[in-house]
Amino acid sequence: MLGRFFPLNWRPPTDEIRFAAEHGFAAVQIRSDRAGGIADVLRAEPREVGEAFAAAGVEPVLEMLVFHGGEPETIPRALRENLPAIADLGVQRVHVHPVGPSEVAPRLPYELGAALELALAWGLTFGVEHNAAGHRLLVGPDVVVDLLDSVPGLHFVWDLNHTRAEDVAAFARLRDRMSLVHVSDTPLPETNHHLPLGRGNVDLAPVRDLDVPLILEVGGLPVSGGPGLDTDDVLLASLARLRGEAREPAPGPRTRP
Repeated sequence: MLGRFFPLNWRPPTDEIRFAAEHGFAAVQIRSDRAGGIADVLRAEPREVGEAFAAAGVEPVLEMLVFHGGEPETIPRALRENLPAIADLGVQRVHVHPVGPSEVAPRLPYELGAALELALAWGLTFGVEHNAAGHRLLVGPDVVVDLLDSVPGLHFVWDLNHTRAEDVAAFARLRDRMSLVHVSDTPLPETNHHLPLGRGNVDLAPVRDLDVPLILEVGGLPVSGGPGLDTDDVLLASLARLRGEAREPAPGPRTRP
């Protein structure tokens, strides 16, 4: 599950880790939008949060949302500044979600390659997440395949909610390069709504047999009703649906199917 560590729906990390452990979530994802700012996101010392993760047997994973405006070494620098907190938290899986103008696309193989080298030196599994249609970087499967071919050892984070129906099969073929999968619902052909499972029309079958953590990324965007859609009840209903159990999502805002 995506940890609720955002300004409008922040929860103490120890509470979030306890909730995850009690209800069978194997991992909690932390998202950092500012290099070196993980402690500010958690509002706690990373070492203490890492001890809570270890005690609960829940895996911490990290997403680094990195806006790339063209400045050299943006991605390696972001990883470097986060490394102390990564070590304190006990994070092993780290990925970059790059956003920015299309002009920076030619820089991605070099910068992700440099960041991968640094990650490997620290014993990390390092990946990159693709974007939904409407963004300008890493949208289609062909672009993602080219990038992975250019950077051997780089892992891929597949976001099912970012994926057009016609691209599902192509992304699914990258299963051997995946380190994580993000799961939420969206009213296809529109993407990126981050709805609770059952409120859109995404087919979950392609991800149920993948041997990597499946992270529920529910709520948080205005189009999906905002952070209020990632309540405990909604997360548990979505977890049940992901497991193939019959449980309806809790009442809340809906979008068209």
